[in-house]
Amino acid sequence: TSAFDSSNTKFSSSGGAISGAVSITGTLSASGTVTAPLFSGTATTARYADLAELYLADKEYPIGTVIMVGGEKEVTAAIPMFDMSVIGVVSDKPAYLMNDQLEGGTAIALKGRVPVRVIGQVVKGEPIGVGATGVGSVNFMNKFGVSLEDKTTEEEGIIEVVIL
Repeated sequence: TSAFDSSNTKFSSSGGAISGAVSITGTLSASGTVTAPLFSGTATTARYADLAELYLADKEYPIGTVIMVGGEKEVTAAIPMFDMSVIGVVSDKPAYLMNDQLEGGTAIALKGRVPVRVIGQVVKGEPIGVGATGVGSVNFMNKFGVSLEDKTTEEEGIIEVVIL
């Protein structure tokens, strides 16, 4: 149960939803999770760490897949010969998602820190480029990101990378 009373607006709730227009002047303090279909305001922090945009992919790709422009739709898994066309990585939980009205879109991280599928050993700070279709590896020529951690195995795995 909650209640709010202002000189201009009154509302109350018994654990349900509040409907209609609500105008608040001054400070409103709340705890817990607040959800809304559309929020207009200024966020000062974000729970996740990448800037992403929805693109139409030619198929569904796992989180961390390296993506380039191409394929039957807008984007596809990046391939080494065309590594200059990399635009980002399939995002898990973007901090900011652009173009969010695109139906059937895949969130592609364009900037920030994200998990990336990589093959081969990686030392923290090394440049990451395309090593195999949809998979990154150490690449000093055509990098799209920089490793934020070490990887000591040769087989494919996931590491955190900052996309440049």
